Amino acid sequence: MQSITSLGIKTIDYISKDRLISLHNQMRLISRLGNQVNNILEIGIFNSLLTDLLKRDGYNITTGDIDSKLEPDIILDLATDFTLPNDKFDAIVLFQVLEHLPYELSEIALKKLAVCTKKFLVVSLPYCTSYLAIQVKYSLSPRPRYLSINVPKFWSTKPVCDEQHYWEMGLKGYPKKRILNSFASSGLRVKEEFLDPIHPYHYFFVLEKI
Repeated sequence: MQSITSLGIKTIDYISKDRLISLHNQMRLISRLGNQVNNILEIGIFNSLLTDLLKRDGYNITTGDIDSKLEPDIILDLATDFTLPNDKFDAIVLFQVLEHLPYELSEIALKKLAVCTKKFLVVSLPYCTSYLAIQVKYSLSPRPRYLSINVPKFWSTKPVCDEQHYWEMGLKGYPKKRILNSFASSGLRVKEEFLDPIHPYHYFFVLEKI
């Protein structure tokens, strides 16, 4: 599993408009879990922006990452036989992380995380589609309206981030059904799923421990 600092990505390049949309959705989905969640483990931190925002909202955050240069609380490589304390974290969150592992290893990691979490896993995965998204805003309505069409690229095997991702949901061999089966076999049920029409590349799942 490659460390993100080794890629030489600048913060200004990483914090794009799309990533800020994704960050908003991460915060929103976590907050919707209410007072069931206080202690959170965030895996895959890069610039710690989500960590900082969650701390401002009163959450107790522990960070985990493979990259020691990011100074996480826990050096954590999901591709290894890692250990975490059971039932310490109300939620474990990892956004755009699992696809950096070969799929078989991501399934093993998912099963271990399902054991370690007290209640929830909140994840996002890359969703490789051909899409059309239109947002309509007008002064008489406080909320925008959307038209969104997404067709998974089931004919393709090439991820959008082909140098960093082993797989992406929607590609040939990785239909959404396969991912859902992996969740179920890990002892997790889908509590909520969400796709933002303005940034449909990140598909969110709120998973509850069975």
